[in-house]
Amino acid sequence: MDILFITLGAFCVLIGIAGSIIPMLPGTPISYVGMLLLLLVDGCTYSATYLLIMLGMVILQQVFNYYIPIWGVKKYGGSAYGQWGGVLGLIIGLFFAPWGIFLGPFVGAVVGELIAGKSTEDSLKAGFGSFVGNMLTIVFGLVLSGVMAYSFFAEVFRIYCN
Repeated sequence: MDILFITLGAFCVLIGIAGSIIPMLPGTPISYVGMLLLLLVDGCTYSATYLLIMLGMVILQQVFNYYIPIWGVKKYGGSAYGQWGGVLGLIIGLFFAPWGIFLGPFVGAVVGELIAGKSTEDSLKAGFGSFVGNMLTIVFGLVLSGVMAYSFFAEVFRIYCN
């Protein structure tokens, strides 16, 4: 039974890393589920404190996933039109993966700001803000999923090689 839990956990951890890049796939929560599956394996020594800290980081990352791109648009002078444009650009960009995932929020925010009557320069600034916010959430998700993957595989190694 341990092999089943390890296999499912490893699958979750690896899918979680991919999900950190693909916006509609909740990467860090999936990686966290992989760690929880490892708890069902005899000899797993994850502490409750560690798991609670990781859970807090996962929740924080999920909140940032939605807030930071909007903050990026605001930070660079964008309006609600740019914010909504960035969100719609991200959704539409999913159909043009992989480049659409990265460029969709930028293009959407620029178009939203142009619709709002902003100048091209101001629209490009808001689009850049959306792009920066999107990249920050991707990097944070990748780092967090990477930490969970390392923790998972290090624990598997510790269980079976010690």
